[in-house]
Amino acid sequence: MKQKELILLFTVIVAAALSFYIMGEETKEPEMGDEQAGQDHEPTVQIANRGETKVSLKPGFEQIGRLQAKVPPNWKREQPSSSMRIAQFVLPGNEGVGELVVFSGIGGSVDANLERWYGQFKSETQSSVSESAVKSNEHINKMDVTFSYAEGTYLKSSMGMGGSKTEMPGYALLAAIVATPYGPYYFKGTGPRSTMDSQKEPFQQFIRSIEKL
Repeated sequence: MKQKELILLFTVIVAAALSFYIMGEETKEPEMGDEQAGQDHEPTVQIANRGETKVSLKPGFEQIGRLQAKVPPNWKREQPSSSMRIAQFVLPGNEGVGELVVFSGIGGSVDANLERWYGQFKSETQSSVSESAVKSNEHINKMDVTFSYAEGTYLKSSMGMGGSKTEMPGYALLAAIVATPYGPYYFKGTGPRSTMDSQKEPFQQFIRSIEKL
């Protein structure tokens, strides 16, 4: 065999070997150690956001609309009973459970909405519910938050506006309105007074953990 033919044959063999090597490297699956090396010590959770780009949640946090928050472990999240509700939770208590619902897109000022909620209670003292209600303001994660607590007989509507109302004595309102970059978010909790009293601290911690996505 002539020298030129030998060189050509050698070149073909080397090219073929190199081609197979490159193909093998491109299809090789990464080792587990390489995947772990690229992760943070506290990995985020990727979830779908109503067909939009996936969002990252901090460990132990849950998505609430366009926010995330650390939900107390003994709260039970439920499927919202209305399309107007972003989220819905059951709050445990020895004398009956409470309910926390989350809304957005409601018109009116903070005070106007709080007064509307106070109006869903009947006073059990000489003072009106509005007069005896407790309000406080905080600035949390660059968002203004108004907390409120009120007591009385809750006038629970059975069929929405205009429906009959059931009187629930010894109830309380535990609420917060958060001024987020996406508009106000409304957190309205109602339930037996002892239940809501026991949930004050978890509720405040929950609200203080809120961050925008």
